[in-house]
Amino acid sequence: MAQTLSRSTLSSSIVQPTSSNDVIAHVGVGGFSRSHLFSILNSLYSTTPSSLSWSITGVGLKPWDARMYEALSKQDYLYTVNELASGVDRATVVTSLVDYAPVFKDPMEMAKILEPKVKIVSLTVTEKGYTMDTNGDLDVNNEDVKKDIANISKPNYSPTTNPPNTAVGLIAVVLLNRMLCHPSLNPPTIMSCDNLPMNGNTTKKVVTQFVSLLNKPDLTSYLTTKVAFPNSMVDRITPVTLPEHVTSLSTNHNIKDNWPVVCEPFLQWVVEDTFTDGRPDFPSADGVIFTSSVEHYEFMKLRLLNSTHSSLSYISTLKGHKYVHEAMADHDITKFVRSYMHELKKTLHPVPGIDLDEYIETLIQRFSNPNIADTLDRLSMDGSGKFKATLLPPLGEMKEKGLDVQGNADGISLALAGYVKYYGEREETVPDPLKDELEGAGRKMKGDMGKSNVAAFLEIVFGELQWEQLVDNVYMWYMVLEEKGAAETLVSFNETR
Repeated sequence: MAQTLSRSTLSSSIVQPTSSNDVIAHVGVGGFSRSHLFSILNSLYSTTPSSLSWSITGVGLKPWDARMYEALSKQDYLYTVNELASGVDRATVVTSLVDYAPVFKDPMEMAKILEPKVKIVSLTVTEKGYTMDTNGDLDVNNEDVKKDIANISKPNYSPTTNPPNTAVGLIAVVLLNRMLCHPSLNPPTIMSCDNLPMNGNTTKKVVTQFVSLLNKPDLTSYLTTKVAFPNSMVDRITPVTLPEHVTSLSTNHNIKDNWPVVCEPFLQWVVEDTFTDGRPDFPSADGVIFTSSVEHYEFMKLRLLNSTHSSLSYISTLKGHKYVHEAMADHDITKFVRSYMHELKKTLHPVPGIDLDEYIETLIQRFSNPNIADTLDRLSMDGSGKFKATLLPPLGEMKEKGLDVQGNADGISLALAGYVKYYGEREETVPDPLKDELEGAGRKMKGDMGKSNVAAFLEIVFGELQWEQLVDNVYMWYMVLEEKGAAETLVSFNETR
């Protein structure tokens, strides 16, 4: 019978933190954070004794955090990272998460996050979790933001009576508490660990805008002069955990885990070394790069990995594939993907220690991993935000340089044509913040194949780009898709490479 995870019965060979004197409070406990930050800290316990004083406390602000809290609390917050690849099936019990603050359930749980031993507040949230408007500023019309501003502005505000509703509000409350209640201590570092471009800069921007509305000038000064918001780039393919993963873990490793994490063996974390109140010895962990500038690494990952994920998903779905590895076993899709990445490679600066051609081939191997069984639908989710973040900057640079779309962005154009056609043909589309607008524009194009409808679709996603030459090329490839279908179109595209 598989062994239920429990700290009381955990094998002595599995290293646990010896204390919780130094705490990382993490907002957004999901598969990605558990395969990444939590796993990295866990790996240090066996190699770096100084890291044994560090642990993680999860933070749940929203009712939907209840499922993860319930699953993990039943097994003492232990869980398993199951790394899968050809010839690899490795299960590691992670002990770094030792507590969880279900603020959504009990406001008094905020006390755990306000303790002075919290040295880092980290977060892994979606773009929506930053509560930004379409311009990338704090969305002051968001109901939760308005509630937080009204509550925290009160002279007698108590976070354990009326906790914040947003990640931005929570950060403001933690910093306010540290400034007022522990003025002799350094503020905690605010560390973003997600796919948002230059995530530290973004977090600082929206938190600063939030704090400016609280009428607390001392807090504004404290935030801007004393608090660090390091940028970081995180990379590890982590699909949704399925029931069969739970069963496989029990069968192959004799571990009963309510919610394990399945991921690839590859792991990379590039982070700025700007921490205000200490940190674990992160640079000693495999896959971790500390640097003074994350930007070039981030552009590499966003443009070559994240953008390609989105681009292959729609055209592969149109061709009838369901899983990423199935699509990558399709020679025509693999060839298209390689061409797409080499187009975007031209927009990148040299990246220290990285051979971009080798990086591209590594990505193709990673996408082809059959053991992960990542779905194309997962990659298709939130495509409007992903394309804007990953494609708008390089397309803007190409336009500025006066580059010809044909010859420099043919693969990009075909990918976007597939994106338009996906929304014109697919009856059930994946979740997206602009789902209704995209479906409406896609179906309008299906009914009236005028170029202006392609332009309207692209404007929903890219707005300010307004590049006629790109519209022309996307429209051309859309008409090829319409005439020949995805399979023949890919063959035609690849023959010209």
